[in-house]
Amino acid sequence: MENFNFEKNSQEPNKGKRVAIIGAGPGGLSAGIALQQEGFDVKIFERHKQTKALGGAIILNAIGINILRSYGIKTDDMATTAIQRFRRFDGHQRVLQQFDSSLLNKANVSGWMAGLMRSELYERLLNKIPDDMIVNNHDFISYEEGSEGINILFEGGKSYTADLLIGADGVNSLVRQQLWGKSELQHLGIAVWLGWSEVEGLNRNEIVLNHSDIFQFGYAPLVFKGKNCFEWWFVEPCGENQPEPNDPLSYIRDRLKNFAEPVPEILNATKPQNLFRWLIKYREPLNAWSKGRVTIIGDAAHPTSPYAAYGAGMAIEDGYFLGKYLQGLDLSDVTVIQTGLGKYDNQRVKYTNHVVDFARTLGKIFHNAPKPVRILRDFLLDFTKIPERNIVKNSIEEAESLLKTVLDLEKGNQLSPLTEAEYEEDKSVKF
Repeated sequence: MENFNFEKNSQEPNKGKRVAIIGAGPGGLSAGIALQQEGFDVKIFERHKQTKALGGAIILNAIGINILRSYGIKTDDMATTAIQRFRRFDGHQRVLQQFDSSLLNKANVSGWMAGLMRSELYERLLNKIPDDMIVNNHDFISYEEGSEGINILFEGGKSYTADLLIGADGVNSLVRQQLWGKSELQHLGIAVWLGWSEVEGLNRNEIVLNHSDIFQFGYAPLVFKGKNCFEWWFVEPCGENQPEPNDPLSYIRDRLKNFAEPVPEILNATKPQNLFRWLIKYREPLNAWSKGRVTIIGDAAHPTSPYAAYGAGMAIEDGYFLGKYLQGLDLSDVTVIQTGLGKYDNQRVKYTNHVVDFARTLGKIFHNAPKPVRILRDFLLDFTKIPERNIVKNSIEEAESLLKTVLDLEKGNQLSPLTEAEYEEDKSVKF
């Protein structure tokens, strides 16, 4: 939207309902849909001239699928999987993850995870966004809180007055910086390559993660434009300033030359233009996201590594729960806002911090651990159930509990914040 008239941003008619979101990524779009469903007057400000997807494929779990369904978005054509396997590079199975089939039935999904192209996710979200909700080509500068609302400043001298500001502006969030101060963006020491290819004949009911000493290659089924495909990711240790190779596919094939099928088959079917590389960055976690009339969601709040495989999914969850906790509130009263946002923080902060911490731990263990630690790691993976128990505990149990919460909400049950007692003191991974 290019012609938004800031001078006609009338304060009185919609006072108490005005929400401004900075950033039109998955989290911003999810929050926009969720808050509009609750009757709020929402504007999403995006710095780019067009709102479009960046990157390749993503994975959503049953939580995200049910949230999209609650938005009226089609999900029954997604390629879902019920099993996740950790394998050694030569095909030997190390860990098997399975999910509660009765819970999946209640959630009306055939599997826990589903592959989806980021471009298709954006298209589906944008189809639920009114044309006048997104304001493109507006660079956020800062905000000023007052008793009557929050004034948001943009490049070019433009401004907008709202009752609530949501920072969905990514890992380099300026909203987070003003709200909570500067924090160093740190390099995790790994890079992830994301690709996809058209492949037939492989098992399409599982996600597989293959590990060598320092490399991971994972793959998951994907339906893209009606064709059976696989999305894949290659994770490697990487220096912060390490340049990209001239021939990425040859580079990846060389590092995975000892990996068993179907890894070579999937790589050989990949076209160079269907490949993206990301250096993984993170910030130290926050103990709260919200203050006054401002909160943050998505990567602005919890940037994560590929081991969570769920950055976009958690951002969608953030937007959904924010809408639920602000339901029916008069946002003209800052104390009312703080009550709603406090419940939102209590629901989301510890959960996402745990997911991010677990992902960082796995990234270090699989890609940056000293050789003696790697030897012990592989012994435990190959000959004990200790890693499997830890992975199940840290990546399945809480997620299944969160899915139950979403299902209850969609049945019309009352939402209550998670209590401190529902979180264990020590969530660390011990291999």
